[in-house]
Order: sequence, then C-alpha cells, then structure tokens
Amino acid sequence: MQISKDALLGHIFTFITIAIWSVAFVSNKVLVEHLTPIEIMIFRFILGYLVLLAAYPYWSLPNSLRDESFFFLLGFLGIFVYFLFENFALKWTQATNVGLFMGAIPILTAIISHFLHKDEHFSKNLLFGFILSLTGIALILFEGHSFKLRFRGDLLALCGAITFALYSSLLKNAPKSYHPIVITRKSFFYGLVLMLAYYLAEGKTLNYEELYKKVVWENILFLGIFSSGLAFLLYQQGVKRIGSIKASNYIYLVPLLTAATGVLALGEVITFKMLIAGVLILLGLYVAQRR
Repeated sequence: MQISKDALLGHIFTFITIAIWSVAFVSNKVLVEHLTPIEIMIFRFILGYLVLLAAYPYWSLPNSLRDESFFFLLGFLGIFVYFLFENFALKWTQATNVGLFMGAIPILTAIISHFLHKDEHFSKNLLFGFILSLTGIALILFEGHSFKLRFRGDLLALCGAITFALYSSLLKNAPKSYHPIVITRKSFFYGLVLMLAYYLAEGKTLNYEELYKKVVWENILFLGIFSSGLAFLLYQQGVKRIGSIKASNYIYLVPLLTAATGVLALGEVITFKMLIAGVLILLGLYVAQRR
C-alpha cells in the first residue's frame, strides 16, 4: 500500500505529538509535588497560548458566531473538561485504572467518527487492533499492581476518554478559512477562561511562589512549550491529514513510550513482560492502521 506525502506527514506529526505527551506524564508526576492539578493546567496553557501567539502573531476576526462557538466547544472539551476529568479521576482512583480507560480512546474515537464523518468507517481491523493493543497496555499498567474498581474515579476516567474521543472527532470539522495556529490558539483561550473561572470560583489564588523553583519552572516550560503549544498544533495537523481514527490510534503508544521514558529518565527497569507488551501494542497499532 502506497502512502501519500501528505498522509506520511500526518503520521509523523501524530507520532511526535504522542511522544511528547508520553514524556509529559513524567513532568506532571514531578509537578504535582509542588502545584495542584488545576494550577499546572493554568500555567502550562497560558505559556502554550503565548508560544502560539509568538509563532503566529496575527489575529483573525470571527467569520461567524457559529465558528466562534465551534472554537469554544473545542476549548471546552479538549482543554478544560478532558484535563479536569483526568486530574480528578487520578484523585479518586488508581493511575492504573485511568491509564486503562485512556487506552479506550481510539476505539471510542472510531465509534464516534463513524457517525460524524462519512469517510471514517469502523472496521474489524480496528477492533482486533484495539484488543491487541489494550492487552499490551494492561501488561504494562498492571506490572506490580493490582486492579480494583473505584466507581467515582473510574467513571470520571471513562468520561475523560469519551470527551477526548469526541474532541478528536470534532477537530476534523474545524473551519478551513482559519490558520491552524489560530484554531488551536482560540481553543486554548476558551479553555483558559474556563479554567480561571473554575479556579476563582473555588476562592483560591495561584501559587506563584513555587514557580521560582528550578524543577518547577523547567517542567512548566516543557509542558507549556512542547506538550501544550507544539503538541496540540501537531495533533490538529495530524487529524487533518490522516483522520481522527488513525491519529487517535497512536494513543496506544502512550504507555509504551511513558515506560521507555521512565527507564531513561528515572532509571526504571525493563522487564520481559514490558517487552511482550511493547510488541502487542505495536502489532495492534499496525493492524488498526491497515486497510
């Protein structure tokens, strides 16, 4: 099967995005020792917005109220609600449970996209690839852990997975008359407004003092510049070129790449089970991407 240059770029952009987001889990793990989850979200997306503004310092007036409503929906789902669900899920259930539910994002995206887009179809390959990859994800996540259902946290994790799947599917409908950076920047803006409103409603003030610590500002810079600014833009371009289903399939790689990051950055040990899991994840991704 031959692949066009445009589609190849889409696969490359999506892979880079997922690689960045995988490393971001390590940064988040460091930052939660110093900042609350909502503070991390606010600081990283403020920086991400400024990065996008510097990359494309031009403003586009809304063509219509419908377009602006669409950008608000992207910011609400993909920036505000998804991260809120994920962070609160981690508060009330095991990270293992959250990781497993996140592994369901590709199959959920395929189901939603099947109904939203005429050119995105659900297939047996997607289902078989999902089963293979989810088995590999489970082997990594359950390494040395037990699995216990915790209704409130698990329900939030499932809601987070559904939210991101819907966000991925909607991205393909982004108005073509706007520059890609403007689309991402507008969604960041509305997501930030909602984050700040939520935080202020709690009657709290941002913890600026922690930002003076080297370990904090280094990780905030990474999350803001790469994990937020660059990664969201690349993911949008990936979806535009290869579709929401194929782009979301790369999420299967997150546990594998996160485990590899843990080996390199934290000195963690690779086990035989992790190697088998890696093979299953990659095989599942290959099967899901095949026509």
